[in-house]
Amino acid sequence: MHTFAAIAALALAAVPAASTAPTTGFELGRTGGNIRPFTLRIDTAGVVRATGAAPAHRRRLTKLQLAAINRAAFVDGFQTLPVVTLCRGTLPDVATLSIRVGGRTVRVNGPCLAGFNRLWTALSRAVRP
Repeated sequence: MHTFAAIAALALAAVPAASTAPTTGFELGRTGGNIRPFTLRIDTAGVVRATGAAPAHRRRLTKLQLAAINRAAFVDGFQTLPVVTLCRGTLPDVATLSIRVGGRTVRVNGPCLAGFNRLWTALSRAVRP
């Protein structure tokens, strides 16, 4: 009986690990609104992968570009930004933008969060061809 309980506990512990979000790298994306969604993922080696209606982008970032993005995330206080921000006065058809740095994702609907906007610009410029 104890063996079965131990196996069941191990199986349940393994399930969340398979479905959790990545804990390294970067991601920027757009969802909702009247525009097609996209996601650009940047892994720790600098490889860029896209889904959806992603804009033209590089296939790989250099170590210098990755360092610049890391610096921008730190300078813009990404770790202290609210997880979700709904900007006052934003129309319902405006898409929500999201940025993930490591295991933390921040979503903003509208233009009211300056630190988020600066990091979005830094990420967008880094992946632009």
